[in-house]
Amino acid sequence: MKSKFDMREWLRDRTADVAVDDNLLQQSGAARIGKALIQASVIVHILMPVLTVAGVILAISFPALAQTPGGSIFGGNDQTVGNAVREAVKWARNILWMMGVFGVIWGIFNYTFEKNCMKQFLGAVGCFGFGGIAALAQSFSQGQAVTVDTNLSQ
Repeated sequence: MKSKFDMREWLRDRTADVAVDDNLLQQSGAARIGKALIQASVIVHILMPVLTVAGVILAISFPALAQTPGGSIFGGNDQTVGNAVREAVKWARNILWMMGVFGVIWGIFNYTFEKNCMKQFLGAVGCFGFGGIAALAQSFSQGQAVTVDTNLSQ
């Protein structure tokens, strides 16, 4: 009996049901990758009960780990939640603006090569529109008034 555990031999024994021609394995990289993925799935399948128990233990312990000694979740600062919301709105505004810019560029690229481009332009307009709404929400969250120039700067 062997005292050393040979992982390759163990995997070959477990994946013996998968019949892949040796000639195909030598010629095809995709076949080798597929066989390696099958072997990895065997390992995950064997470890699944352990992973499930560990996941359940972690999920059960989260409420206990979330408790703080002083009972203060945000460190005593009542502005933490408001600041987080303002930052999230700012990030959303910037990401939507960038998505609009890339949508316009993608639409122009598709128009240049005579492909369908209207979806990209409409998506870009939607991103700019929602980005404008997010910018408006950020202005309101900072206490800034938004004025509408009815004189058109004359």
